[in-house]
Amino acid sequence: MGVTGNEKEKPALQVIVLGSGGGPFEDNVTALLVRSTASGWKKGSVLQVDGGVGLAAIARVLSNHKQNRPFADGQSSRDGARSPVTLINGPFEGLEIPKISPKANAKYIYQELIDTVLITHPHIDHIMGAIVNTATPGFTRQKLFAGTPETIDLLKSHIFNSRIWPNLTDENNGAAMISYIRLVEGGSPAAGQGDNKDYVEIASGLGVKTKSISHGTCIENNARRGSSPSLSPSAAERSRLAPPTSNIQIQRSNPNTSTNLEPGMPRITVATSLPEKSVYNSSVFFIRDSATGKEVLIFGDVEPDSVSLSPRNRLVWSEAAPKIASGQLTGIFIECSYDNSRDDELLFGHMKPSFLIQELQVLAGYVSRNGGGSSISDADNNFTSPKRKRNRNGGGSSASPENRQSKAPRQQSPPNFESPPGSPPKGVAYPIMKRAPGYTRRRNAVSNASGGDGPPPINTEEPVVLRRSFRPLKGLKVVIIHVKENLDDGPPAIDIIRRELLKLEEEAGLGCEIIVSHPGQSFYF
Repeated sequence: MGVTGNEKEKPALQVIVLGSGGGPFEDNVTALLVRSTASGWKKGSVLQVDGGVGLAAIARVLSNHKQNRPFADGQSSRDGARSPVTLINGPFEGLEIPKISPKANAKYIYQELIDTVLITHPHIDHIMGAIVNTATPGFTRQKLFAGTPETIDLLKSHIFNSRIWPNLTDENNGAAMISYIRLVEGGSPAAGQGDNKDYVEIASGLGVKTKSISHGTCIENNARRGSSPSLSPSAAERSRLAPPTSNIQIQRSNPNTSTNLEPGMPRITVATSLPEKSVYNSSVFFIRDSATGKEVLIFGDVEPDSVSLSPRNRLVWSEAAPKIASGQLTGIFIECSYDNSRDDELLFGHMKPSFLIQELQVLAGYVSRNGGGSSISDADNNFTSPKRKRNRNGGGSSASPENRQSKAPRQQSPPNFESPPGSPPKGVAYPIMKRAPGYTRRRNAVSNASGGDGPPPINTEEPVVLRRSFRPLKGLKVVIIHVKENLDDGPPAIDIIRRELLKLEEEAGLGCEIIVSHPGQSFYF
């Protein structure tokens, strides 16, 4: 049971890992608890992010806690005990518990402290605990399920529909014990002001802003229509659910050209355009402590931009970078499902160490542009590739008037989003890892997030080598979740992935702390 954090200043946010795995063991799948330390352990102060596990995981964590004193004569504190019984260690340290057993106190935490379950995407391993836990007896207050409109629509249509699970919601004549919160992409423009603008408070002292990310392509024999980034979720869902006849056009026959139909009879033609390949949407959440402005970034399942049909991670990194550079955002929770031996074609919208480090390098580039990283001299920071150095020393063509003018001081421009997916912003120097063995970019990609007919070509410019003294992600904690068990007699997947990540991070010189999480672990930021 680990507790980690920054001891130099009072932490603002706590994240408790209930489920750190990605299957196939069903007792350890994704679920996190987040709270603002300023809110204490009061009613509605804990936000659950994803619900792969729930009550059972909370009870397991509580079973390892110590309390300040035993209950008197077997009575719980609500039955007349002389003083509160408080937990004195572990993730729930400082919590006053009203009951004797871990399972009874788990119910108390679930019903009283956790008001909202924030869902990254509605895959079973991210919702099954939250769904089953709605059968907890003694409900007196509504439970809130929050997510993108697409996520909520899928829960509404396919889970809480009185077929798969009772309709406990307040929509479609349900039992009204659950209510939905639909989060706007990029945050609500009407929410907050100043630094809190766009953040919607969905738990005591916690504001949330969501962005959509890509989680691979849907595994189907025939590509279905919809869910490309150019379509809204509702339009994509309507397109997906459209009947087969939606591709059939009925025309009136022309008596001058039709030889097999009577004049005026309808002629049926089938549209021949191929449907776009479907990209599954997931979410990432910026979670902000309202009291201090400190933030953590929590990803749902996500694939690397370099192999995605809809690369969107770089948009997240560009927004996170200035917050990391300023010390406002110090924690990222992100998946790494497989080790590097996994074929790219079998990742199914997930990460492995080589791709995750590649993504962190892109983030490092944006952070460097925002002045982040450890302190270095100007001389140390002036790194160029051999090709650029030859050109600068006269090995290349003579400078044009435009190049001579460029020597004048100029304002630093924001990152160029027209660069290839996964590539660094222009003018950024940091190490670039080699692609994973057997890497091939998927073809026939749909238009990327920045527009256009498809991803631009891969940048072939020589890698820029960065001195190890410059660590752009110094001070950032990267917590790994969603590790999939390998279920064989060899080393556990968690150990293999940890070893590969630490080796690649050291080679890249990023400076971040990488931690592969386990259930019951607690992090302070």
